[in-house]
Amino acid sequence: MGREDSMHRIRMSGPVCRAVTVMSAILALAMPSAVAAAEPAPGESDPSPGACSLAAASVTRTINGQPYLLRVPSGLTGAAPLLVALHGGGSNPGRHETQSGWTPFAAQQKFIVAYPQGGKNDVTDPNRPGDRSWYFENGNRHDVDFLLQVIADIESHWCVDTKRVYMSGHSNGGQMTSRMACAASAQLGAVAMYAGGSHGGCEDGVPIRKLSFGFFTADNDFTQAPVYAAHLQWRGTIGCSNDAATETGPEVAEGYRYSCEQGANVVWRKYKAGSHDWPSGDRGADVRNRMWQLFQNHPIS
Repeated sequence: MGREDSMHRIRMSGPVCRAVTVMSAILALAMPSAVAAAEPAPGESDPSPGACSLAAASVTRTINGQPYLLRVPSGLTGAAPLLVALHGGGSNPGRHETQSGWTPFAAQQKFIVAYPQGGKNDVTDPNRPGDRSWYFENGNRHDVDFLLQVIADIESHWCVDTKRVYMSGHSNGGQMTSRMACAASAQLGAVAMYAGGSHGGCEDGVPIRKLSFGFFTADNDFTQAPVYAAHLQWRGTIGCSNDAATETGPEVAEGYRYSCEQGANVVWRKYKAGSHDWPSGDRGADVRNRMWQLFQNHPIS
């Protein structure tokens, strides 16, 4: 098991092999949802109030002490898509920005990327002061509310196409993405995870839109089975057909696309060999390209 997500062990049970995560520490209480407006980091400033901004930006903004990195590419000519990219457990926004490759990809495709920091301070190593994890469990709204506030803060300052807001997550960030697919389906066009897992399923009584979801993993990833169980669970949640279209790609061992209710899709993509780490090289490019294709095809309608 790698450094990231060493605390998020996952076991299998239930008729559809539902992935259940067991945390190694008692969860802190969720913080109140009402927070002050986001503040720019020292030396940075907000765009002019009033009209939204198309200006390029590379800034850190903070909501109640919880930061996120914002990358706005140059050359925007109108409202742009927004991707919220979540790091893995015991990691941080800057590391995920480097590993995921989303920032240079977004510069080419002309969309905005935000890299928030998880709210769970469960890393005890003093040499890793900025590493965090996510409160993904049902019943704890700390990071649900924070991520909704991140989206609202960006939309209030930069020109965002609110029908094209998406989320991706790695590992524990994938579990948080799963939680947001249930808790924030009205705000998200589509979502995807790499090497993640289920957060436990949508809470009873929580209305959800039939949200398209991409599930990515690798043969040698220890979370392969939980990712597979999570994709089965989501297919059941949004009413998908059992028939699938076959997909191919660089180093892809299995690739399927399922048609679901309300025009949604579920994508299952497993790579040969690999590991729990977010992939690089041709495989990393394929992950970004396939996730982005899923996102582009599924704005909020």
